[in-house]
Amino acid sequence: MELEETPIKGLFIIHRNFVSDSRGVFSRLFAEDELELIGRPTRAVHVNTSTSPQAATLRGLHFQYPPYSETKIVSCTSGKLWDVAVDLRQNSPTRFQWHGIMLSPGEPTSFLIPEGCAHGFITLEPHSTILYIVSNTYAPSHESGVRFDDTMLSIDWPVAPNLISDKDRRWPSLQSQIPEINRKL
Repeated sequence: MELEETPIKGLFIIHRNFVSDSRGVFSRLFAEDELELIGRPTRAVHVNTSTSPQAATLRGLHFQYPPYSETKIVSCTSGKLWDVAVDLRQNSPTRFQWHGIMLSPGEPTSFLIPEGCAHGFITLEPHSTILYIVSNTYAPSHESGVRFDDTMLSIDWPVAPNLISDKDRRWPSLQSQIPEINRKL
């Protein structure tokens, strides 16, 4: 397992070992001991998965406030998706910047998203499945989100979304949330 830095401090692409033979392929999605050895200890509290039957399904951008902030390790186990993290951390030099990567089962990569970052993705193929390893419990009372099309972020989604939940459409603008984010993150 190897970490590749991104332009956002603490946000990493994880390059996993990938073993292939006549039976197929093997890749470890999470290894607490290996992450600790390479300087990024992460505990796994929940392992979640979601499958989207339609291409261009958008989920996010979600995050949780302390004490339920989450580090996420995200992998794609079927289909293909484009995954995005947005830095919301108050004292970060990359605050309000985003970084996106393509994830698919054919590439042995995962995305390590630190606490204080919002997360979202869009599926690029039908029946795309994402697997999340999450470091904290889900607390609806501490959940929040940012609109996927917020003009302050100008995220360059690779395709236009055709399916978005009502909840994700209703997130307020990032600009209107800055005072609360500053108080809580």
